[in-house]
Amino acid sequence: MKPIALCAAAMMAAACGDPSDDLYIAVTAPPSGGATADQSYIIQWVVEADDWQDPRVALYADTDTDPSTGLILLVDSLSIESTGWMWDCSEFPENEYYIRAVLTQGGEERCDYSDGTLVVSHSPLGNVQGLRLDEDACSGTTVTLEWDPLPGAQGYRVYFAADSAGSLLLLGETVDLLYVHDAPGAGAYGVTGFTGESESPGFDTLASTMPVLNDTVYTIWDDMAPAGAVHAASLTPCGSYLYDYADSLYNIHCRQAGGQPEPAWLFAGDAPPLGNGWSSPLAGASAPWSVAPSGGYSDSVAVEPGTVLFVSLADQGFYAKVLVDDVPTHPSAPGSRGVGFHFEFQQIPGLRLFTTAGE
Repeated sequence: MKPIALCAAAMMAAACGDPSDDLYIAVTAPPSGGATADQSYIIQWVVEADDWQDPRVALYADTDTDPSTGLILLVDSLSIESTGWMWDCSEFPENEYYIRAVLTQGGEERCDYSDGTLVVSHSPLGNVQGLRLDEDACSGTTVTLEWDPLPGAQGYRVYFAADSAGSLLLLGETVDLLYVHDAPGAGAYGVTGFTGESESPGFDTLASTMPVLNDTVYTIWDDMAPAGAVHAASLTPCGSYLYDYADSLYNIHCRQAGGQPEPAWLFAGDAPPLGNGWSSPLAGASAPWSVAPSGGYSDSVAVEPGTVLFVSLADQGFYAKVLVDDVPTHPSAPGSRGVGFHFEFQQIPGLRLFTTAGE
């Protein structure tokens, strides 16, 4: 028979089981990262006891990994047919506890301490602090959230409100300090902590992917407009600035694309033959208008009142959403058309998320 290491002979050791032995036990929960509980917690372990007749398991709580002092017996004589036991810790003092498991067969014992502690806490949970976007990890429709650890929390619940409107609805749960969301559009996020049936009372802060909403209507005119008319516009989080074709600091411009007169078109800033601005290709959109497409952009889009289009501000790495309010006739040049628009600007580079607004 293999040499037997008795628990009594290894009282100062954190574990005295040997995985190569045919009598062996190891605690698997609480895990190395620890856990938190208020009312109850399921302690788990693995056992090897081939060819042993009736080994039994005893469980202890300990505030350290020194078995010579402070052991508190939780339960004994558990059958090895079970590899988990629910500890009712509702009346236990608040503290951090290691779990010690002892496997006994006749006069022989094997034992192990958990790698991590179980934090028993009966205090009400506070609100999660430090919720923020990891902007370097946000791109396309992927939103990555991070937050600070909440003492006493066993896990976290992530909530979302599209367009930052209405109540925040539950997205999911995680035990990590980050959450990745494939978002259907822009909105607001909140995170709570939970343990058992207890949950944070509210949200200390919210994280937002909302674009800048600019409701000012800007009008630019086609190449048939009289001298002095503005033909191009920049799209910035601070508003739109209007320019002539010869300028270079704009993202979109307006001109007629065929026979005259006809409704005007919008063109990318650098689209020939008149564009002298930024590279800002355009793409048409359809409801719900909340995600800019990843491809399919071109130099021009025909517009009419109610048209929604997206602009890839390629030189700057941002996206904007343009909503056409009007396609007016110039008051002093009946053959000239203009485009009146307002817009949304997404300030997180590479993120293609917007509101569901279509007008």
